[in-house]
Amino acid sequence: MGHISVARALSVRLLFASHGVVSIWRLADVTNDNKFWYLSGTLALLLLEALITLVKRQGKEWKWFCPSVFIYLLTSVPAIWFLELHEFDKRVEIIEQANALAKSSNKTIYFINGRQELQDLSSQIGSILGVRFEVRIPIKLTPDQWIRMLEQMLLLILILGRWLLPKGKLTHNQLSQLLLVYIGTAADIVEFFEAFKEKEVRHHKILCIIILGIWSLSLVQFSLVLTASRAERDRNKQYLTKLDKGRYCRCCHADVFGILISILLQDLPFLVLRMLLIFKYNVLSYTNMFFTSKNTLVIALLIYRLIVLFINRNEPDKDVTIESNNGDISLIPETSTFRRTSEKRRQLLEFYVSDNFDRYQSRPSSREYEVRPETHKWGRAYSFELVQM
Repeated sequence: MGHISVARALSVRLLFASHGVVSIWRLADVTNDNKFWYLSGTLALLLLEALITLVKRQGKEWKWFCPSVFIYLLTSVPAIWFLELHEFDKRVEIIEQANALAKSSNKTIYFINGRQELQDLSSQIGSILGVRFEVRIPIKLTPDQWIRMLEQMLLLILILGRWLLPKGKLTHNQLSQLLLVYIGTAADIVEFFEAFKEKEVRHHKILCIIILGIWSLSLVQFSLVLTASRAERDRNKQYLTKLDKGRYCRCCHADVFGILISILLQDLPFLVLRMLLIFKYNVLSYTNMFFTSKNTLVIALLIYRLIVLFINRNEPDKDVTIESNNGDISLIPETSTFRRTSEKRRQLLEFYVSDNFDRYQSRPSSREYEVRPETHKWGRAYSFELVQM
């Protein structure tokens, strides 16, 4: 395992831990309650996972599941949940105070959202010999902006972390496709939070909890590493190959799992919530109508893709021709029928050569057979040529 891979693995986990600590710090700061620091206990799991990955797995990441990302979500997502609920309670408290004032004065009071106070993050860590030590992040934002920044940074760090992590068994082609899928997914999730700007949502606790639940569910797919591509070609060799019939089933292809995960964890829940806002709560804003149409179209296209894969599930793969200069069979995948046939043919030729060569050498005759090596695409074989004495 190279030093660069170790540095990348450690730096990504340090980045995950830093964002988790900042999220918990913000929560403890706005609530003035240090008990929320217990959420940082999941960082011990992140440390344990890093040790297992670096020592036992020699820095190689899991192919289908990324535990470091899942632990990171366990650290940051609960903190953002508590921040959103805390801000909701503040909004409800302000409205209740306005309603109580209106009842006491017998006047109608129209509540208008005023300009929120800018806040930064600071923490006292103690004093030594009268010198106070303080940790401060000099970024002044409103409470809502702090929450949105933490949510969007979460998505950016997930994409950046997946890029910097050692790719494990993934090829560069698969990793590049996975990152592009992640960017599209993150953009949809950011758009989903536009629902918080609706007045019906901002003052409805059940809707806020549902939105946070669907948001948390959609983030789970970042811990699953499913790509739609398989290894197609190796530019350094050329061979003629065809997979055995029955060994490859398109219903179990990574494309199918990726589509189902995208529908069940993201597009379908997003569409159901937006339809609920339209038909039950009469939220007919431009953004809500547009994203509802978008989710409907995306689900239709994904279902169309599933139908195409199902129709073509029994079609044999096309033969792939790839150039080879040395004719080495070991370069051909083991699943190739051409390789197995070539190896069997080579074994039969070698057996025939060795058996007949020994037999003809033991028989006295005026004829001699000269064994000449020949190179074929399937390997090395031998031929007999009769030599008249």
